[in-house]
Amino acid sequence: MAAIWHNAISAQDDDLNLEDLTKIEVSSVSRRNQSLNNVPAAAFVISADDIRRSGAQTLPDVLRMAPGIQVAQIDSGRYAVTARGFNGRFSNKLQVLVDGRSIYDPFFSGTLWEHDQIPLEDIERIEIIRGVGAAMWGANAVNGVINIISKHSHGEANGMLAASIGTHGQRQLYARAAGNIDADTSWKLSAQGRHAGPAKKSADGSYSADDLTASTVDFRFDRTLTAGSALTVWANVANSTQGDLYPFTINPLDPMVLDPIAVDEKTSTQMLGARYRWLTEQGFESSIQSSLSNAQIGLKNAFEIRYVKFDLDYQGRYTFAEHDLLWGLTHRTMSDEAWSNFAFEMTIPRREFTQRSSGVFLHDNWTLVPDTWQLGVGARWDQSNLGGSFLSPSATLMWTPTRNHTLWAKYARAPRIPSRAESDVSMISGYQGPTTGPFLSMLRSQPGSLPLSRETIEGGELGFRSQLAPHFSIDLSLYRYRYANLVSSTLGTTEVNLSFGPIPVVIQNLDRNNAANGWLTGAELSLDWLLSPTWRLQLSYALTHVDMDASSNPISDAQGKADERGTARHTGSLRSQWNLSENQQLDAWLRGSSGMVRTLSPYTTEIRIPGYVTLDLRYAFKLTRDLEIALSGRNLIGPRRVEYVSDYVPATPVVIEPSLQLTTRWKF
Repeated sequence: MAAIWHNAISAQDDDLNLEDLTKIEVSSVSRRNQSLNNVPAAAFVISADDIRRSGAQTLPDVLRMAPGIQVAQIDSGRYAVTARGFNGRFSNKLQVLVDGRSIYDPFFSGTLWEHDQIPLEDIERIEIIRGVGAAMWGANAVNGVINIISKHSHGEANGMLAASIGTHGQRQLYARAAGNIDADTSWKLSAQGRHAGPAKKSADGSYSADDLTASTVDFRFDRTLTAGSALTVWANVANSTQGDLYPFTINPLDPMVLDPIAVDEKTSTQMLGARYRWLTEQGFESSIQSSLSNAQIGLKNAFEIRYVKFDLDYQGRYTFAEHDLLWGLTHRTMSDEAWSNFAFEMTIPRREFTQRSSGVFLHDNWTLVPDTWQLGVGARWDQSNLGGSFLSPSATLMWTPTRNHTLWAKYARAPRIPSRAESDVSMISGYQGPTTGPFLSMLRSQPGSLPLSRETIEGGELGFRSQLAPHFSIDLSLYRYRYANLVSSTLGTTEVNLSFGPIPVVIQNLDRNNAANGWLTGAELSLDWLLSPTWRLQLSYALTHVDMDASSNPISDAQGKADERGTARHTGSLRSQWNLSENQQLDAWLRGSSGMVRTLSPYTTEIRIPGYVTLDLRYAFKLTRDLEIALSGRNLIGPRRVEYVSDYVPATPVVIEPSLQLTTRWKF
């Protein structure tokens, strides 16, 4: 929406109508292009212009503008990002795609945002679908789907340089070259380097070791072959290094003091992918997409994993009478090799493992009454050597009484398959000081006696989307879902370890199981108001409530309460985009979140993270049509704050401080 709005107000169109702005198309809801106003789902689109005018330097910060998406910065490069609750360092209920290719990590379960440094300048739009999306996108699309769509090379037939420098050691340089070989063939090559300095520890204000250095090189090739057929090829190489402090070791001079160790997390990824689309004379639309990627992730002298992933995705579409039929199949193979040098803190019994998952889906979009009633019914069957076989059904009903008003209802069920780490890895997850004797108590999370099964979510949503006035629109969604078989823990055996010297270490094992169940309820609101041809306001708000069942198992019960209290109940965003003149822009972004309580193992240590309200400002001036200078300020109001305390990996908490950024963009 924002890209259309920006182009329109640049032309100073006094007759601008908001109805024209809501015709932007999305493809992630049902794998086919649809108008945003005509999709039976809680959908939100962030355009390239929204990204630029946000002043953000990272993708997670951009996602803060979408209702229902909860973003918390852990340190200089790491983020916890989720949809509709259950946030964490490894948020395992959100499927993230880049041009339809999943970057969900099946070893850790979730998206590691510091590993995928996607240049914001390369993004055409971000489609965010809150709610279950497994019938289309498979396992792990539980609470939402984010599809990051890159720019077509044909529209980028020029060069570009963008440089940023800011406080806290922030530096970034982006360069792009592109061209048209002929009328049907184009290419694009881009590169980005980014550095972020270390943040300050929340405990004493000294600097942590979380500085980040990352680089990315992307290549894209597009060719239109014949009418209705096209070929796209992608290639990507990325590297990153980020430090941290892990309180893993015991100080030999004082066995009761945990001594943090500095670690460097290094990643290297390479990807090659291609997509071919074609149309037959009989009207069958088809596409096949495949990618091969290689990655290495490691903590120096401590932990390393190397894996190769192969993805294949085929889909077909045929429209006849009142039916729009979509079908397809997918396959993923991931072979990994992992080892740990933490003989005590982390053990991986199977050094090599191959995960395989395959799925087929079928969906029918049936027009019951033209332009008024539409029924969507579909299902997907998947098989995985970790999660077994499962069926993910989905049904939607949409009523459009007028072209400006839409009401929809949705039912869906989805699985989340257990990750390799959950199934195999044992690791120290918490520490306790001495209580009744000269010993240190530790908790170790480990696989239970029975293999983990898949988690499931099932429930429904209601939505209303309307253009109430020529310059005002509203989007409202309500949902309630039931979770079953969530991964939890129960008390296992107790051990005594004498490896650390004269002071014995008592280890309480926590065995993983599927003992947790609960409810997820919430509401999301988005308002879009065009006050004038040069001034736009956009409001987003989300209410999220996690209610876990009580359990007779004390550890599972404590974990359930931690999930409830660890979810921010309220999040909101108010964005103002104002074109002061043809060459000046002033953008303001007021956003905030209610507080939460992070409860760490052994689920007796509580860390209260207060709510916050903060403000971002951006002023941009165009010296020429192709040269722009912008000054951005982030987190300008409110106290310095901790947004999140990492789970699983006991990283050092740091504070988020105000920052300034100067950016220059030059197209040539």
